[in-house]
Amino acid sequence: MPYNPSKSDSKRGRLRCGFSSGTAAAAAAKAALRHLLTGVSADAVAVRLPSGVYLAVPVAWSRMQGGTACASVIKDGGDDPDITNGAEIRATVSILRHGPKHAGRAERDRPGILLVAGKGVGLVTKPGLAAAPGEPAINPAPRKMLSENMTLELMRSEDFELERLFLNCSDLAIPASRTTQRDKPTLRLPFWAKTGPVETFMRANNFSVMVEIEVPRGEELARHTLNPRLGVLGGISILGTTGLVKPFSHEAYEQTIQAAISVAASNGCDAMVLSTGGKSERFAMGLLPELPTEAFVQIADFFSFAVREARLYGFSRIIHSIFFGKAVKMAQGHPYTHAHSAPLDLDFLAGIAHSLGHDAAHCRELALANTARHALEIIAGKGSYNILESVAQRAAVQSARLAGEGAEIRLLLLDYNGRLLADVK
Repeated sequence: MPYNPSKSDSKRGRLRCGFSSGTAAAAAAKAALRHLLTGVSADAVAVRLPSGVYLAVPVAWSRMQGGTACASVIKDGGDDPDITNGAEIRATVSILRHGPKHAGRAERDRPGILLVAGKGVGLVTKPGLAAAPGEPAINPAPRKMLSENMTLELMRSEDFELERLFLNCSDLAIPASRTTQRDKPTLRLPFWAKTGPVETFMRANNFSVMVEIEVPRGEELARHTLNPRLGVLGGISILGTTGLVKPFSHEAYEQTIQAAISVAASNGCDAMVLSTGGKSERFAMGLLPELPTEAFVQIADFFSFAVREARLYGFSRIIHSIFFGKAVKMAQGHPYTHAHSAPLDLDFLAGIAHSLGHDAAHCRELALANTARHALEIIAGKGSYNILESVAQRAAVQSARLAGEGAEIRLLLLDYNGRLLADVK
């Protein structure tokens, strides 16, 4: 039975979970494709999340028009105060027949799943984000969810439905040169590894499935986010790593951190590893295999709180596992590192570069970087790795200041693929 996190836990005093904009987009796409295949609208669909768990997502409406189907899902962020909570996310699905096969066909014009960014979905214009400049602001995990869930819907179809859909849609046949929707940002999604017969059928019959994601109020909502400053223009970003949205409450998160540190102390751990999230924690576990699982605690943005709590529970060895953006904020002494209360100050980073003797052009380039990821790319391109070492050292010093006398602080600075950039004490 699909997991449904949207059922209220208010009677038990718990904050309610929700689902991400990426999950909403995948659900709308799956519902639209089902309507196109079967002619029947669905009240809800089961979306496969990156973890492999299926989530039941309600469908607001679904309708057919000509040779396309469109479905709408309302994002439910649970008790998380997100600007996109309650936003409508639509998906329009159609089947495109490519032109005659020819040896010189570009990869993007070959059969597959085409993802189009419609109205209200942002376009990336600056480097340093998970999506490259010129691409729709749809992150890797939502792209994968779209591909997997549309493939699953095709796989569950009866053979006659696929035959009817693909072989009797001559009215949708268009030249291959138009299948990339050149007036809108388009991505060609890789086939899911478990596609099997569906991929073979599509390639054999020279068809693609096109899905256009639209957020009707996306441009308006984006004005209340960091997107314009980050160079994401024209709408919101379609985000999500796990597909779920965990409710964010300072008090609740602090209690969670406190409980995890308490468990570590109760299990006799002699070191505490503080990571900012699941990804940095996973990388830290790989670097520190000798430590038990209980020693690892995800602290999100609660830098100061977590260090002080670890000391209160008697931990003298504290290890931080962090990415570059958080390290810069920690190095500045921010006790809480969330973007809304501690914006990234790359002038500070440029100042470090200047103090290390780097030329004015390099310092200016760092100060004007779009994001921490972009700054890291600039540093890697220049080979100025002593900047990273200095940032890590300063962040460790700030942690030591919070921890007080007698604490041993170690900081593991990682890149976004888990490579160790600096290891300082």
